[in-house]
Amino acid sequence: MTASSESAAKTPDWQKRYFDSLDKLERERQQFGAMEAVLKRLIGRLGSAAQGQSRPLDEQIKTVQSTLRREPGVDELEKLISALTDTIAKLDSAPRQRSIETAAAPHAAPAVAPPIASAPVPPAPVAPTVVTATVPVVPVVAVVPAPPEPKAESTPVIAVSPSVDASLCRTLSVLLSKLRNDPSLTILADELDSKLSSQLPQDELPEVVTSIASLVTQCIQNIEGSKHEIEALLKHMVDRLDDMSRFVSDQSHEQTQSQASREELNTRLVGEMKAIGESVESADDLAQIRQQVRGRLDSIGRHLEQFREREAARTSELCARTEQMQARVAQLEAQTSKLQVQLSDEQRLSTIDGLTNIANRLAYEKRIEEELHRWRRFKQPTCIAVWDIDRFKDINDKHGHRAGDRVLRAVAGCLASRLRRTDFLARFGGEEFVMILCGTDTQRAEAAIEDLRIRICELRFHTSGTPLPPVTISIGLTALLAGDTAGSAFDRADRALYQAKDAGRNRCVSG
Repeated sequence: MTASSESAAKTPDWQKRYFDSLDKLERERQQFGAMEAVLKRLIGRLGSAAQGQSRPLDEQIKTVQSTLRREPGVDELEKLISALTDTIAKLDSAPRQRSIETAAAPHAAPAVAPPIASAPVPPAPVAPTVVTATVPVVPVVAVVPAPPEPKAESTPVIAVSPSVDASLCRTLSVLLSKLRNDPSLTILADELDSKLSSQLPQDELPEVVTSIASLVTQCIQNIEGSKHEIEALLKHMVDRLDDMSRFVSDQSHEQTQSQASREELNTRLVGEMKAIGESVESADDLAQIRQQVRGRLDSIGRHLEQFREREAARTSELCARTEQMQARVAQLEAQTSKLQVQLSDEQRLSTIDGLTNIANRLAYEKRIEEELHRWRRFKQPTCIAVWDIDRFKDINDKHGHRAGDRVLRAVAGCLASRLRRTDFLARFGGEEFVMILCGTDTQRAEAAIEDLRIRICELRFHTSGTPLPPVTISIGLTALLAGDTAGSAFDRADRALYQAKDAGRNRCVSG
């Protein structure tokens, strides 16, 4: 009774946690669904911007856009990526044809004519013209023979302004950081993030965005699978709780029946005793009294025997049900303990980077908010350092991603080994790390960072017996200032990092 009552009392708390887990999964599913919708719109706009390069590419873009209007599977998206990649490769292998088609496209015409026309003009004769305006006089020279090959200057260059590139890559990198919470997608997300961290050509951007959309779809499917598993487990536990509820109800019913049986016995005993009294009073002689009393006593004995049999049967049945329920309660406790451990592990893994085994971006976002709150309260000096491995894309391209992974793990280990217990280190994305130095002003932070930078330069790597060039790293450092938010402080450190890159890399710049 006591164990069952305690389990029943604990049931609402566990049930609330399970429903909270389902709500969390549903929110994540809706979040990734919204991300998927944004990616689809982004792919559609990129496709519209890329149209006009060639007819096969336009057809592939239309196919991608029409496919994304419904709910494609991962295999179907992979086929689209392969077809789109082949089309772009064929387009790149025919620069002359691409140049002619681009020149013929209305949007490819230059908005302002160059001062001297050195390219062929239409066959109609054009006399030298003198422009009388505030601009210099510019003669137009007609060249009749067409050159056999187009000049490099006439080849169209597809480019996006640096600000747009940085903003787009940052948005996609944030999305990839969310996808890393799924351990099965960490490696693919890291590979795509590595591409985004370098100067990504525009013709490769649709393929990268399509791959990210495929990862989002896979993540949503994984979340749905986890949701179904938890729903099945919750249903199983609810069934067990129903069994416990029925057991308590049956036990209450048994108690009611037992009480009724005792009352019935009491009533019969009172009746028999009353009948004995009446018999004694109405009897004429002692023999008659003896006979009537003996009969009533026998009747009382039968009532008592029937009561004992009923109670023994009820007690036996109750003991059997109690043992069965104890077994079910033990099973339920084991399952809840396992689920609690699983949820705790998943919560821990959601804040750990699977490759480097240090904190990830999600953990950083939580920690920086705590440090900002602490800084606003105590005004203790706190610095943020953003680290970026120099020319990391060259390592991946020349020596493979496995070599790049070894470099990331070694650099993360080197940074983590020199941290104080109050400091914090996380992998922000790709080859970029972020560090929070608590209770440290800029001058002391620079000294500590310089020591770490030198240690990283001393690291040596080999792949297939071939030594890799020394690895260097650039750092942007900033201190928390009044009015800072998590975003403004990181952006300031990030700008200092780019200044370090522009100044020649392998150095720390404070901003």
